[in-house]
Amino acid sequence: MKTTIDIDEKKLVVVMKLTGVRSRKAAVDYALAATERIERLRKLFEKPLPDQEYRDALDPAYDLTALRAKDGARHVDR
Repeated sequence: MKTTIDIDEKKLVVVMKLTGVRSRKAAVDYALAATERIERLRKLFEKPLPDQEYRDALDPAYDLTALRAKDGARHVDR
């Protein structure tokens, strides 16, 4: 969709430098997509998960310490 809008030139230049995009259209598209992603994530984390969801999120048999020890031993043997 074509439209005419006033855009802060300094902000546009900063976005273009940070993202590496070369066109103004690409910079605006990037900014819109990034804003959409941020807002979707914000809304997702706005409502905390019930405690049961956290309890069920990880297998009780998962032992990070044992995995790290096993992985560390493998690196030492090399």
